[in-house]
Amino acid sequence: MNEPTTSSFLSNFLTELRRRRVFRVIVMYAIIGWVVIEVASTVLPPLNLPDWSVKLVIVLVALGFPIAVIMGWIFDIGPNGVERTGAVATTKKTKVATAQPLVDEEGRRTIAVLPFLNMSGDVNNEYFSDGISEEILNLLTKLPQLKVSSRTSSFFFKGKEIDIPMVADKLDVGTILEGSVRRFGGRVRITAQLIDTRSDSHLWSETYDREMKDVFAIQDDIAKSIVEALQVTLSPKERRAIQYVATSNAQAYDFYLRGRRYFYGNSRRNFNHAIGMYERAIELDPKYALAWAGLADTYSFMYRYVDASAEMVSKAKEASERAVQLDPDLAEAHASRGLAQSIDSKSTEAERNFETAIALNPNLFEAYLFYARYCLSRSDFEKAARLFVQASEVSPADYEPLLYLSMSYSAMSRKNDETEVRRRALQLIQQHLQMNPDDARARYLGAVTFASLGEKGKAIQWADMALSAGQDEPNVLYNVACTFAQVEEHGRAMDLLEQAAKLGWGDRAWIENDPDLASLRDNPRFRKLLDRMH
Repeated sequence: MNEPTTSSFLSNFLTELRRRRVFRVIVMYAIIGWVVIEVASTVLPPLNLPDWSVKLVIVLVALGFPIAVIMGWIFDIGPNGVERTGAVATTKKTKVATAQPLVDEEGRRTIAVLPFLNMSGDVNNEYFSDGISEEILNLLTKLPQLKVSSRTSSFFFKGKEIDIPMVADKLDVGTILEGSVRRFGGRVRITAQLIDTRSDSHLWSETYDREMKDVFAIQDDIAKSIVEALQVTLSPKERRAIQYVATSNAQAYDFYLRGRRYFYGNSRRNFNHAIGMYERAIELDPKYALAWAGLADTYSFMYRYVDASAEMVSKAKEASERAVQLDPDLAEAHASRGLAQSIDSKSTEAERNFETAIALNPNLFEAYLFYARYCLSRSDFEKAARLFVQASEVSPADYEPLLYLSMSYSAMSRKNDETEVRRRALQLIQQHLQMNPDDARARYLGAVTFASLGEKGKAIQWADMALSAGQDEPNVLYNVACTFAQVEEHGRAMDLLEQAAKLGWGDRAWIENDPDLASLRDNPRFRKLLDRMH
């Protein structure tokens, strides 16, 4: 290893002085000291004090200078008063050996962005710290030189005590970005640090204390600093990609983050809240393409899970079309457009937009998942399986693509592959529930998996637990019905399916081709249910 040069030492030292705001202390002390000396020179002589009194003031001001600098180095004034400034390693541009390879088999650097800690002292600000993390993650996914763990994989560790080597092993990454967000009034403090997963040491770190309107510049700076620390060379197009600002309106951005938080709630109530938040964001910035895409996804999910009406299809198509018009190069917009067209049976257009989304951003998990689900609903099981494999590669800690992959294998009569994948999925579900025991979705998908593996007792136990947590949610009812269909309790399965349809579930193509409902295909009640759906 080369010894650090004098110039690099000075550069790092100056960077640390700026981080600790020592220069600000020096300037403030110089101004105050000058004022004190001027006042002493004016006031003390008329008081008939000794001539050396003014000189004493000058000496005391001079002696106080190094003390002020030292105190400025050690302490900082933040939202909670005077705080000790934490020691942070300076940026390192040299490659560091890691336990996990810094590159994957395709030569890409590997990184995970963990959810930033909410340090605001208000749990209601959780959406904001989560959103900052996800926005940085989304910026990094635009770079083909990086393999970035998806949101689902990274957020698996949210709110838990983590061990860096363990997280690196589960996500198969060589570097991890973690940090914290503290919001107070109109200001925000964001601390970020890039960690080498073998040595658990910092490759880069920084603290930003800015006004809320500067949050976009902070995210941009973090992304650029990560690229520099990982020694990634960017083309002009890629450099522009990480400087992308979806909106310049900080309040619209805030509503967008709130909407996305509700969207992930995956229930009728949360979908309705998400729509309201996205609409507020669009009112403030009508050209906010990401907000239009989020609105479109919410309408599509509403149609699929809670309100299978023509109105939902129409609104999803309208919002997604607007997103693509506003930003034709936005992968999320094309994925949303493909999803909206898929629920409207526009096969050619849907496939074209899904393919465009993947081409624009090969790391976009939702593009693979939406596309694969669409292929599965059309009985194109081989293509669905390939896409679910790709989705799982993008998000290795996510059980959902594995479950759908097992359904594809089931439909293709690949029993051994189906069983292997279901066991892998079940292991991830159980790990997820250890950290999130109240997650009804993980519970009912686990129930279906137990049923498919022949473990009837556990399947029914988990299904009943899921029902108790969401018996009025069509999505819960439908998936629990799949469990009972698998264990051949057909009467109860049909009761739940009919109740789900009554409450709004109406994705006919999915029900008709769902392998989990194969035992109901010839059931008269099942055929009548399909006939009632449009």
